[in-house]
Amino acid sequence: MTDPQEHASGADSTSDQIARSLGSVWQRFSGQRPKSTSVEIEKHRVRCVIEEGSPEPAGAEGVEDGGEPGLSPDSASFDYNATAVVTRATGRRVIAFIPKRDKKAQTSTQTFILDQPRQRF
Repeated sequence: MTDPQEHASGADSTSDQIARSLGSVWQRFSGQRPKSTSVEIEKHRVRCVIEEGSPEPAGAEGVEDGGEPGLSPDSASFDYNATAVVTRATGRRVIAFIPKRDKKAQTSTQTFILDQPRQRF
């Protein structure tokens, strides 16, 4: 039998891994590190809430610091990278990605719907 505390600590380490990795992806696409990142993992869903950092002065991001010009957290490339992070961390395929961004509150919520785990009989 498995210990419930071991399962909880495993979920905590997975959520920490997702939070760190999505923070890095966010930084690559927005040019700034998020203020905070929180991750909730449920049975078939992962929800990540990113509190965006304050915008950097014009010209502070881009090619000079190794970033690629024209990247944005609203791009399809960001979606692909964020989905890859969740797939790698959970070991399950992401079948849906639902991004929501509140520009006024400067928060971004990404919801990842996970595929059913394979069962062997």
